Amino acid sequence: MAAASMTKLSLTFVLLLSGLVVFGEVAEASRSRVDCSLVRCIQGGYITCDNYPYQKLDGCICDCAPWNGKNCVLHLQSGSTQHCS
Repeated sequence: MAAASMTKLSLTFVLLLSGLVVFGEVAEASRSRVDCSLVRCIQGGYITCDNYPYQKLDGCICDCAPWNGKNCVLHLQSGSTQHCS
C-alpha cells in the first residue's frame, strides 16, 4: 500500500513540476513578443516588403515586419521611412 501511495505522489509531483516549467516558458515567450496592434502604435504607419508586392502591412516598428520579408521598409505617418534589417 505504501509503495503505491509513493508512486502516485511521485507522479503527481513530476506532473506538477512539468506543468510549472511549461507555464513559465509560455509566460516568458508572451512577454518577449512585440505588440504590433495599431492601437499601441502612437505614430502609426505601415510596412512594405519586396516579396509582398502592393501590400501595406500593419505595423509601426520593424519588429512587426514578416519574418520572411525581403527588403522591408517602415513608412511612418510623419513621412519618414526606415529600412528594416
